[in-house]
Amino acid sequence: AKGWKSQLKKVAELIGPGKPVWARMDNAYYRREVVEFCESHGWDYSISVTSETYKKPLRRQVAELSYKAWKPINKKKTEYAALVYHCPAGWGRKRPYLVIRKDWDQRQKRMFPTYVYILVSRDDLPLKELVRRHRGKQGQENAFKGPLIHLDLHHPPCQKFNANRAFYTAGQIAQMLLVAVQYQLLPEEARQHGIRSIIRDLVRAPGKLVSHARKLKLLFAKSSLKLHWIAHAADRIEALANAPP
Repeated sequence: AKGWKSQLKKVAELIGPGKPVWARMDNAYYRREVVEFCESHGWDYSISVTSETYKKPLRRQVAELSYKAWKPINKKKTEYAALVYHCPAGWGRKRPYLVIRKDWDQRQKRMFPTYVYILVSRDDLPLKELVRRHRGKQGQENAFKGPLIHLDLHHPPCQKFNANRAFYTAGQIAQMLLVAVQYQLLPEEARQHGIRSIIRDLVRAPGKLVSHARKLKLLFAKSSLKLHWIAHAADRIEALANAPP
């Protein structure tokens, strides 16, 4: 979360005043200054609390909750939620924390429930709605999962917010181009592989460019792991190049 203040200021400038915002953040942003920044700009927020140290006082409160305090948040009643209030040292006042209790792992009932803790700005919304809004963060993260994992773009390299936006945009464009190669140039079996395999076995396959009979040839070693991918891609490129307009 280093440099969070300058990044949030840039975001605030892009959004402008008076517009509704729900900021969803992970544990790295669980700090008083971030919360006060959001509150001073009129932003709603939900921040995951995953640090064992920060969860200790919340656990003590959860242990004292009555059965009636828990409300089901799904139809199958495998997850429940409740609110507790806590003031970390130096924060000035208590704020609401959403606690999600999970009793089941798919069809298997857990011996002990698991708990998820989330600092929230609102306690006037239904618990189910608070959960839904915070879990929207996962959808945003999934949109970046391909470039982050397959292209190894886990850490933004730039100091400026817009520079990092451009960096990740380039990553997403590269991801889409590689998916296009996967579906347009490679055999159907390649579709079950991740983009990392496409990069390793096709993009980074070593080759040698030679000149023969006034033509250029790109030669690959017979030991290439996915030589049939390369051959299939070459045939597809030739077919597309010779296709009628």
